Amino acid sequence: MLERYGHGGDLWTAAETFGRSKDDFLDFSSNMNPLGPPAAVETILRERWREVTAYPDPAVRGLRKALAAKYRIPEESILVGNGAAELIDLAVRVLKPEVTALARPAFSEYEEAVDKAGGRVYELPLREEHGFVMQLDDVQRAVAASDLLFFGSPNNPTGRRLPPEALALLDEARKTVILDEAFIDFCPDEEQATMIRRAASSPHWMVIRSMTKFYSIPGLRLGFIVAHPDRIVRMRSQQVQWSVNTLAQLIGEAVLEDADFERRTRGWLAEERPRLAGKLAALGLQVTPSDTNYLLFSLRPLGLNVKRLQAEMGRRGVLIRDASLFPGLDETYARVAIRLRPDNERLVAELAASIAVLQERERPQAAPSAAADAPLASVPSSAAVAPAAGANEAAPQPEGRASRMLPSGAGAGATLMVQGTSSDAGKSLITTALCRILLQDGLRVAPFKSQNMSLNSYVTPDGKEIGRAQGMQADACRIPATTDMNPILLKPKKDMVSQVVVHGKPYRDLDARTYRERYLSEAEEVVKASLNRLRAAYDAVVLEGAGSPAEVNLKDRDIVNMRMAGWADAPVVLVADIDRGGVFASLVGTLDIFTQEERDRVGGFIINKFRGDVTLLQPGLDWLERRTRKPVLGVIPYLPDLELEDEDSASLDRKLATGIIAGANTAAAAGDSIDIAVIRLPRLSNFTDIDPLLYEKDVRLRFVGSAEEMGSPDAVILPGSKNTVDDLLFLKQTGLEAALLRYAEQGGWMAGICAGYQMMGRTLRDPELIESDRKETAGLGIFPAETVFTAEKRTVRASGASRLYSDLVGKVSSQFPIYGYEIHMGRTHFLQQVRHPFWLHAEQEGSQGHPDGAVSEDGRIWGTYVHGILHNDDFRRAWLNSIRAARGLQPLAAELRFQERREAAFDRLADHVRSHLDMARVYEMMGIQYQEEASL
Repeated sequence: MLERYGHGGDLWTAAETFGRSKDDFLDFSSNMNPLGPPAAVETILRERWREVTAYPDPAVRGLRKALAAKYRIPEESILVGNGAAELIDLAVRVLKPEVTALARPAFSEYEEAVDKAGGRVYELPLREEHGFVMQLDDVQRAVAASDLLFFGSPNNPTGRRLPPEALALLDEARKTVILDEAFIDFCPDEEQATMIRRAASSPHWMVIRSMTKFYSIPGLRLGFIVAHPDRIVRMRSQQVQWSVNTLAQLIGEAVLEDADFERRTRGWLAEERPRLAGKLAALGLQVTPSDTNYLLFSLRPLGLNVKRLQAEMGRRGVLIRDASLFPGLDETYARVAIRLRPDNERLVAELAASIAVLQERERPQAAPSAAADAPLASVPSSAAVAPAAGANEAAPQPEGRASRMLPSGAGAGATLMVQGTSSDAGKSLITTALCRILLQDGLRVAPFKSQNMSLNSYVTPDGKEIGRAQGMQADACRIPATTDMNPILLKPKKDMVSQVVVHGKPYRDLDARTYRERYLSEAEEVVKASLNRLRAAYDAVVLEGAGSPAEVNLKDRDIVNMRMAGWADAPVVLVADIDRGGVFASLVGTLDIFTQEERDRVGGFIINKFRGDVTLLQPGLDWLERRTRKPVLGVIPYLPDLELEDEDSASLDRKLATGIIAGANTAAAAGDSIDIAVIRLPRLSNFTDIDPLLYEKDVRLRFVGSAEEMGSPDAVILPGSKNTVDDLLFLKQTGLEAALLRYAEQGGWMAGICAGYQMMGRTLRDPELIESDRKETAGLGIFPAETVFTAEKRTVRASGASRLYSDLVGKVSSQFPIYGYEIHMGRTHFLQQVRHPFWLHAEQEGSQGHPDGAVSEDGRIWGTYVHGILHNDDFRRAWLNSIRAARGLQPLAAELRFQERREAAFDRLADHVRSHLDMARVYEMMGIQYQEEASL
């Protein structure tokens, strides 16, 4: 182990381990500024070396004065020490905390200092899914549980700073905080970000700074701490005399005057950090965004172990830090410093070579070549067809297809990106179609959308939340959905504010400006890492853009359109919706806004939703190709009644405006059909819950947004919402609450799903103001229930059974299978006993099962947390037949099998698009050579 003494940079141990001179190593294991030391260091050592014959100044007067002037703080608030390590130990020893809150992972000397002082540690997890950024709720719990909080900002080893909100929370808490800012000098906004001036006057803050990293003088050992003068006096009384030697004091004063060195350092890092991060990600590594001069990455996507990589790199003369030694990181993590470009290029080259060696070493050995000449019976039949470990086997081909395309040289991870000239141009469905086409043609394919904004989400098999469209596209690929397919999901909560979901878990609520200015740089690394993992696992990845790529005010920080295409090196097909009008202007105008590099990346156009005679469009197509020198890859006719779910409310609004929903299932005679009203909440989410009702032949479905529109339906559905409290207030303000209560009292049929179910209770409590700015709101009072909103969102897939309405099938003991998913931040408990209509198991939790929902005594009103409840065919039909029976109508058989229709719809969409798209040119754009297989 190279970190024998707990640190990187141990060249002596490396020399012993690998049999080289310590001067032969290129050291990426310690995080020193490669531009240093400044020239003043050599001058001091050359001209003032004779001063070592006298004792150093015990009060370090000259350096303290220089530090006070630089940071505009009193000299009495500064104590200089023998590096940050001495000051960490000294501060904890003086404070003697009983419980110290420490992040995990973090610099090991924090915990060592606490152990020496006889204290206990309260651990705060820095979670990978949050990009290792400290979460406010974790900080709040730590404040309550500890009497000292000790953080690195930037953190070592993650490189992440404490968010401003966390610093503000700590300041308000008035608990003692030690902030180690050893690497904050590398941040361009150090002047605004540092807490030094706050620490100089506050009795609660202490800030430790290291001068060794930024000025590259670790051999001199120099650092300082800033705190209230009273604490400085106590610490000085415990410090060893002459802790800081003469040359260190002189050099410290001199380097503080070198402003040009500071500017050059920050300029170098601003250019080199993103460059190196991109090259590491291109190797398939999972790179954590950094605010300073080092990068943390994981080998998990490659299935490798850091210790073996460190050993292989060491043999090549390059040292990296084994970050698995930091508590909280697993055996796949490594940390590397950022150095000058030639060194960084060597690092990347040696990493690539080492990774190839390790992968070859760990790859199962192939059968001996002699087996090719052996009798067929001597070779197990599975040997020729078994996929490599971890590979995703292509699904069986659809029956009835006479021939299919077979890959003859597809490179792993080929990419294609679908972008549109506007929102709702049909990008999601074109992407879905291409996914199914590539699957039909024998490729292992996955979808990807770096950032999605939608209230209609999908729960992955491991209980994470992604955009509904990417979940649907994964279904089209016949693979399990993962958060890598949509690493960032934005769920609008109110005007200009969205909940940011990162890798399936809530990160925080951010307004548009804060998200763009503060988070997008972090998001960039998150989405790159996800894409790299998908490319390593699949033959092809089909990327989907968002909105329009020609928004000039957003392009400089775009992570979802053309910059994403560049990172993926993906050819782009540009989709335009001819139904909107102005199709040629939108395509030409979009290209005109692009840079030349972006224009070169566009491989062709798809004109979508065409209605009419394509020959009448041909002159326009010819003009477009001459004007842009880009091919029209296809004109896709409008495909009615597709029966695939919509992604967001934009498509829902279009359907409502054009009457598509109102006319979707009105073929049945009005007297024999059921009128179902869905409450059109302003923040309606997961509205695909009602999709199966669109295809029930006896259902007339309509959305209503006022008491007047509600009328006298046969049943009402109160659906999900992204903001339960605000939408409950909407019901009260519009008169819908009173209308719903009258309807329930008169024996109406009502179903509440998720937020709608919560609204049916007596009270909604929000003590931490997570959902709204109201701590308590009165519900409809239909059920004796109370819902309390909590910071932790529940996202699980669920399955189980229900006996509700089972009497209609003739056996009281019968039950219907139930499956679906939960996404909610509220927890509901009952104030008195109720009937529960469902019994569920959370698939990811391995639980023994639990009751869900509530139902009225007469069975007419029920609620549940299960999204997709109406996708359960037998239960849905039993509910509808119960409503029919109440009206004196005969029951109908359960003919609709929604999932079967959905699978058929994928093939119908793929066949439709394939027949109107030049797939040979699409494959050519992707760099995939194909040959036609003989008829099956």
